[in-house]
Amino acid sequence: MSSMEKPFYGSNIDPRQRFRQPLIDHCTNKWRDEPPHRYEVSPDRATPAGDFVDCLEDLWENTKAVVRAPKFRRLLAVVILAFVVTAVVCLKVWPFVDEERTILASVSKSGTSASGGLFGINLRPHFPGMIQVQTLDPLLLPRLPRDASPEAGNKTRLMFVGDIHGCKDELQALLDKAHFDPVTDHLIALGDIVSKGPDSRGVIDLLRGYNASCVRGNHEDRLLLLVEDLKSTSLNSKKNLNFAKDLASQAAVSRDDSLKELAMSLDSAQIQWLASCPVILRVGNITAFPGETVAVHGGLVLGVPLEQQDPVSVMNMRTMDMRTHVPSEKHEQKGGHAKAWYKLWNKHQQLLPTRQGWDRLKSLGKKKSAEKQMTVIYGHDSKTGLKLRKYTKGLDSGCVVGGQLTALVVNGHGKQKIVQVDCKGNR
Repeated sequence: MSSMEKPFYGSNIDPRQRFRQPLIDHCTNKWRDEPPHRYEVSPDRATPAGDFVDCLEDLWENTKAVVRAPKFRRLLAVVILAFVVTAVVCLKVWPFVDEERTILASVSKSGTSASGGLFGINLRPHFPGMIQVQTLDPLLLPRLPRDASPEAGNKTRLMFVGDIHGCKDELQALLDKAHFDPVTDHLIALGDIVSKGPDSRGVIDLLRGYNASCVRGNHEDRLLLLVEDLKSTSLNSKKNLNFAKDLASQAAVSRDDSLKELAMSLDSAQIQWLASCPVILRVGNITAFPGETVAVHGGLVLGVPLEQQDPVSVMNMRTMDMRTHVPSEKHEQKGGHAKAWYKLWNKHQQLLPTRQGWDRLKSLGKKKSAEKQMTVIYGHDSKTGLKLRKYTKGLDSGCVVGGQLTALVVNGHGKQKIVQVDCKGNR
């Protein structure tokens, strides 16, 4: 065969000729040699139970593969974060927003018009011998040390004390801790000075010795009413028995034996000092607090002048109905219409300048409101405890039941300081 002839591949091929097959003939499709797939139904395959186990194994392997995938982990993190945010909104944010909406709607009602103008204005009872409002001597307000003159009676600090309830030892410990000096400091007791504790007489004498100011609390009011009833009964008695014997026979006057014993133990000077405590003490303008500062035992109704406030409510309130603005001594309950009175008061004081500005704008500057911002310092609500807000300062921290006795100390620089001592629980 000449070199110009092409080779012919056939049956008669020279064995010395190098033979090459196409590459595709060397590739093996191994899947053709594998047994039937486990999921395929075959008469010679394993039992259905074996197929089920294999299916579970495959499911487990696939699940692990998915969980280990970065995209799945990121998706899971996003889902968890969305769940947490939703839970926080539902449990915390939404109740707060709903409460703010309710309070704002209640504050929008103009003062006493919410209750038809009846509460605190037309129906306020008259109590003979009770001081409704008293103004603190301006010389007792805190001044800067350079402006204060002890000889003239000027003070550098003002000290408000929460419910004492006859706990004399704790009161003395609180005064010592606050470094109280009767020459440069003035003390104001926020009511419930007596009753429940072991030494009400000692507390009265201690406060009197320091020339302290005070407001009438519900326990002082109850005690003074009992004293008046007992005196009247003693004077009208045909047998003209002495006070102690007549007191023991008056079971209908009061069911609280300890209160009767306390009433019997007080002398005329102590009773007179308690009776001199006003329901509302107008403290005045202090740098530390916005607007005018007043001290009460329980609270105040917004939109009602101090002189027209119902004294019983001032001494006893804890909550206020959002629809009628009528106060109550009950505690705040979830889902109810009554909210803590100080929430309504703070919202009202916060919005007062804006509303007055809008009123002046609408009347072209002719309408001016006489109401001014006011900060209330109070006690009475030991369940809530120490509660400091911008326009309200609650200082009853449950000393007589083993809590703490609290004082709010204010100086001439406008700085506020909370001082507390632990109480033994003497009830």
